[in-house]
Amino acid sequence: MKKTLLSLFLIFGVAAGAVFAVDFSLRLNPGVAIPLKEHYKPAANVTVQGDIQLFDWVTLGGEGNFLYETPEGAGSPVNFLYGGLGLGLYHNIFSRLYFGIGGAAGVYNFSFTDGNEKQNASDLYWRGYGELGFRFTPSVTLSLNGGYTSFLTTDGFNSVFSGRAKTMMAAPVAGISLKFNFSTKSSSKNACYATIKQDAEVYPLFMQLYKNDPVASVVLTNGESAEIKNVTVSFTAGKYTSSALKSETIPVIKKMRSVTVDLPVDFSSALLTFAENGMISGNLIIEYELLGKKKSAVQGLSLKVSNRNSYRWGDTESLAAYISPDTPEVLEYAKYVAGIARNKLYSGMNRNIQFSAAMFDALKASGIVYSGDKTTPYSKYHFGTEPDYIQYPLQTMDFSSGDYDELGILYASCLESVGIGTAFIPMEEDFLVLVDTQLKPTSAANHFANIDSLVITDDTVYFALSMASFESGFAKSREQAASLIEKINNSEEVYYDFIETHYAWQNYPPAIYTGYGDVLSRPAQNTVESLFKEAVNGYINSDLAVVIERAKKSGDSNKLGLAYVRAGQYSNAKTEFAKGAAANNISAMNNLGNVYMIEKNYSAAEKQYKQILAIEPNNKAALKGLENVRSALGD
Repeated sequence: MKKTLLSLFLIFGVAAGAVFAVDFSLRLNPGVAIPLKEHYKPAANVTVQGDIQLFDWVTLGGEGNFLYETPEGAGSPVNFLYGGLGLGLYHNIFSRLYFGIGGAAGVYNFSFTDGNEKQNASDLYWRGYGELGFRFTPSVTLSLNGGYTSFLTTDGFNSVFSGRAKTMMAAPVAGISLKFNFSTKSSSKNACYATIKQDAEVYPLFMQLYKNDPVASVVLTNGESAEIKNVTVSFTAGKYTSSALKSETIPVIKKMRSVTVDLPVDFSSALLTFAENGMISGNLIIEYELLGKKKSAVQGLSLKVSNRNSYRWGDTESLAAYISPDTPEVLEYAKYVAGIARNKLYSGMNRNIQFSAAMFDALKASGIVYSGDKTTPYSKYHFGTEPDYIQYPLQTMDFSSGDYDELGILYASCLESVGIGTAFIPMEEDFLVLVDTQLKPTSAANHFANIDSLVITDDTVYFALSMASFESGFAKSREQAASLIEKINNSEEVYYDFIETHYAWQNYPPAIYTGYGDVLSRPAQNTVESLFKEAVNGYINSDLAVVIERAKKSGDSNKLGLAYVRAGQYSNAKTEFAKGAAANNISAMNNLGNVYMIEKNYSAAEKQYKQILAIEPNNKAALKGLENVRSALGD
């Protein structure tokens, strides 16, 4: 019966090993047993264990043991030979520290010589043990172990399960263990290695996004002879990468196991030199720790890259990546135009309206024209799924032409360069650029004839410009765009994406394509000034004239005076403010003083502010106005 049970255990162990096992261990455990029985002395004990290692934490195998004991007064030694099956648990702590517990049961045979006759007997035993050791290499571990072994006397297996079995001898055992690991599964690489899965090509436009959004998935396989820890991957490709940006850390990869990790890449601006679809060749660097020692593996990797102008419509917000105010050539041009306009600004008129008018007509005067893309026309491709070809602002400046979206991208880039916020709306046959006036929504009617032609958010007011009407100039472009916005605002069925550039940049930072130098001729100063005056007068006639008429009907002289100021009609404004000042209207008095300041009539302004302070000594606006007067006079 005992032999039958032992055979079943052995068959089960071999079968389990064939199905599951990839790692084996062989242990030699010399030690000392301290028998817990009278007349027995400490005895030499040797155990040999052969185990299958399952699931990286379970051992299953067989063992053979020998105990050599010479009792007090005995004429010959007693030999215990015993063996059976064992089951254990183990864990590698801090890479090199090994901990294990387990137990075994089986059959023993003891023999001794009584006179001239050799006596022997067999029965069952069991033992338990624990061990703590140090892994010198993945294959060799030296441990201290301790345990307890009990030799039973039984009357069949029923006595074991019923508790009637008796202990013939029991002994605590302590010693050392030398463990050797072997494996049927190994890698010829003898290192951690990777396979790459790149689902989509890299788009140079979105090069900054790949720091957080992976360019590929990396399947890491641990081909080392033990588990590896703190695993990271990074990619470098010479001038095309700015740094070796590391992936998230994988805490542990078991031997011959695989784990998938996302690969981020820190691309450099050199990626924008890709004029055609192609490949970037570089190195994938795998860094990890093996038994506490840092290691690295390097293997070649090529990534698919689209050409720099390639763009897929879908998430309209991503188009904002083309709007790049920090492109040096764009920045220099925009500053030149804004500098001329700044000296001609109408005090009281919204500054962003004036700057946007100057920038629009300056680009037109520099020779920028509409040129429909015959290969990937805007009107067809921006609602499709095929890759589109879109120019960067610098390219539009270099070619002096572009499709609707490309004209809008250049114009928005110029405005953003001088601190004017923008938004955009792609339409079927037009591309609208919207200018942030930074006006309070409640004051929109004080600056525009028709608020239905505006996009009013919770924070600001936008007016629109049509790129389809770019060649007609600022006034006509604004008129066309206003008509389209009004249709959108008054329709419940029409919907278009309204993208605010600054919000879109949070997800799609601008790509700076540069390197050409001066690629667009700058219009002469007198040309910019003339166009600026014409555009501003057009705005006065189309919008502020209507605002003035509304103010007249309101009967509010202070409101009318402010409308005249916005239109640059300072004489009319003074007349209206004077009406309120005569009645000691503080707001009208302050506004009258402000008009004097615009006209640089500092003595009249000083007198006006002092009159206010005589009535309200702590009036902040008057105090500030008086301070400005004294500063202008050099006092």
